[in-house]
Amino acid sequence: MMIVEGNAPTTRAARYLKQTLTHFSHKIEVELGEEHGSARFEAGRAELTATADALVVRIEAEDAERAATVERVIVSHAERFGEKDGLKFGQFTPVSA
Repeated sequence: MMIVEGNAPTTRAARYLKQTLTHFSHKIEVELGEEHGSARFEAGRAELTATADALVVRIEAEDAERAATVERVIVSHAERFGEKDGLKFGQFTPVSA
C-alpha cells in the first residue's frame, strides 16, 4: 500500500475541496462534507481536507504508479479550479501507514 500526502496553501480550501469533489461526483463514488471529503478512483482513493490555510490531499493506492495517477488527476483539476487564486500544490511525499 502506498500513501502520499501533499497540500496547496490557500485560505479558500473548503471552496476548492467542494468544487473538485463535486466535479468528480458525476462519474465516481464521492463523499463530501464541509471540511473533508473523498473520491474513489479505479487507481486509488483521495482524501481531501480543508484547513484554515491549506487544501490537504492524502492518496492511498496499491503502488506508486497508481498513487501518481490519482495525484495527477486531483492536482490538475484543483489547480485549474484555483488558477485565479494561484492555487499550487507542493511535492507529494510518502506517509507511513
